[in-house]
Amino acid sequence: MKRSFTTLFFVLVGMLVTYAQTLVTTQPTNKNVILENYTGIHCQYCPDGDVIAESILVNNPGRVTVIDVHQGPYATPNAGEPDYRTPFGDPLEAQTGLTGYPMGTVNRHVFPGSTITALNRGDWTSSSNIIMAQSSPVNVGITSTLDTVTRLLTVHVELYYTANSAASTNYINVALLQDSVHGPQTNGGAGNNYNHMNMLRYLITGQWGDAVTQTTLGTLVERTYTYTVPASYNNVPCVVSHCRVSAFVTESHQEILSGDNVDAIDGTNLYIGDISTSDSTMKLGHPANTTSFNLQANSNITGTEQYILKLTSDAPGDWDANFVIDGQTVSDTILVDLVKGTPKPLLLNVIPGSISGFQTYTFTMTSVSNPNAPAKYFKVYVLSNANTLLVNAAGDNNAKSFQDVYLNGLAASGSIQNAVMGSDQFVRATQAAILPEIIDIFYNVAWTFPAYTDPEALAAKAFINRGGHFFTAGQDIGWDIESGQSGSHGTPEAQDLYTNYLKAHWVADGDANNSKLVPNSSDSVYGTETSATVHDVNGGYIYPDQISPLQNATSTFYYDVAKTRISAIRSLKGSAKVVYFGVGLEMVLETAIANDIINRTWHYFMDIPVGIPGNTKQLTGYLGQNYPNPAGDKTTILLNGIDHSMTLEIVNITGSIVNTSQVNSGMTGITISTSSLAGGLYLYRLIDDGRILGSKRMQVIH
Repeated sequence: MKRSFTTLFFVLVGMLVTYAQTLVTTQPTNKNVILENYTGIHCQYCPDGDVIAESILVNNPGRVTVIDVHQGPYATPNAGEPDYRTPFGDPLEAQTGLTGYPMGTVNRHVFPGSTITALNRGDWTSSSNIIMAQSSPVNVGITSTLDTVTRLLTVHVELYYTANSAASTNYINVALLQDSVHGPQTNGGAGNNYNHMNMLRYLITGQWGDAVTQTTLGTLVERTYTYTVPASYNNVPCVVSHCRVSAFVTESHQEILSGDNVDAIDGTNLYIGDISTSDSTMKLGHPANTTSFNLQANSNITGTEQYILKLTSDAPGDWDANFVIDGQTVSDTILVDLVKGTPKPLLLNVIPGSISGFQTYTFTMTSVSNPNAPAKYFKVYVLSNANTLLVNAAGDNNAKSFQDVYLNGLAASGSIQNAVMGSDQFVRATQAAILPEIIDIFYNVAWTFPAYTDPEALAAKAFINRGGHFFTAGQDIGWDIESGQSGSHGTPEAQDLYTNYLKAHWVADGDANNSKLVPNSSDSVYGTETSATVHDVNGGYIYPDQISPLQNATSTFYYDVAKTRISAIRSLKGSAKVVYFGVGLEMVLETAIANDIINRTWHYFMDIPVGIPGNTKQLTGYLGQNYPNPAGDKTTILLNGIDHSMTLEIVNITGSIVNTSQVNSGMTGITISTSSLAGGLYLYRLIDDGRILGSKRMQVIH
């Protein structure tokens, strides 16, 4: 085997640099993730690590590289088994501090609360989100070609420093990775035919990389590496058509600044350009009203280049969207010419329908003359016509897999103005201030770590502080925040949420003996509920937290008939109603009872008697948003399709009706005097023959 490299190194500034680079942009970009997953063929939990890593890849196209390092006792093959280990694995592992498998490092970064880089698999997703939100001082470009006769691999790496590195010497690391290596894997479900992906085969630049000694703003670095790929490693065939090349830059031998990966054969990560905005990427919309995003399309290819712009969405059929560019209105795809250095205005228009939701609109941008270059993606989000929000904890996506438990419960309750988002999106939505119409949140933690990151805890507290009602459930929330044990995430922010907002004290980590949900018969919300069975949905991991109430909280459910072990509580935080279950609702065996717990909670939050179905009739947007909102001395509430007489009620945060108005057939709006109302939050709702057909939140200020 042969390894050699040639070097071209330039230190240029000003306009000269702008025209020298060919692969990367000279504009600052955020860090990409390099997830090094320490794994082995005899590791029973490693397939779960592979699932988590794959979900991070799928959810962040073009932003993540996974490197599976087969190393340690579980990677040692038995007689007749393939050997996936490399000479690089043990030294890499030695600087992680790992204590089990699978564990991984995200950019070899030491995250708050830890002294080592190794992370449990449940932390990979949240840690990756943190890294991807950080600005990188260096952009990394890669091209890779292969002589199929000689198997000579040529890798060209280009770096451009958009800021000074914290270290005067950085290191370029080039790794050869292989997909579709079929072999044994304990608990893989495929016997000896498990599909191993992202497998590290070789480090072309050696154990710790190739030194770069100029790491300041405006520096351009180009390196070319050649390497003859052997037919096999440890008698395991290396199929180059299944290989990728990853290049990443380390600040020392540990912290990874950024990186990327490309196909080994004719691969490139040429930065073709992007879509950008100084506008918010999350906005609040309303049915039949246009929500616009002012964007621009940018080319990074010298001269004039043709691009394909495509708009896609998961929005319901009654939502509509288009974009305007070059004076043309387009619903899906267009071919446009872009000139480097001349951004082209792009206007996206979203018109929500009557169906409630939080919808994603994605632009895909591809270069016509560079089909191998990765597409660029740009997403915006619109929340419309929703008063109830389901938030899935990010973590390892365990929570999202159980979201139907909540959606089915909300459907059973009659709630139709629902939206769903992940906890990372919830943080961004809070920062973008698009949640003023959300009355209640169901926060589905399930079995996720961290149960609440600091940004998630801050967003939850902000929602409760403004009077929003909050339900959260999941096993190990208390253990994760309060136990202080190894692997837990008890930050001050999360602990403040737990004790001062959920009003809970963690007593003990539960087990399979916490097998029931027994209602507190004296509780006015859940007291008449039927007892339920708590069962295992996590493959033997059953840890329903035993908790106790603090301050003004009260117990609502127990794990035992003797009512000695508390499983759920409810409380008030100011005007906000807060409900906390130490066990996930996905662990309630009886679907009807899980549905009814959500039904009772939703009616409690909405101040609707449980006997009265709310939102049980799907309508065509009868009730619109008021304007102005916040209201001053008066406000107008939009109406649509009113074909008979109904009643409009305004309700304060204590549930008292403070205004009642008649709505007649044919009305398209009604103006309400709010001059006599105290400043604060209110709910207005449309009543038809005792049924609540819709409700929305408004704010009054004077």
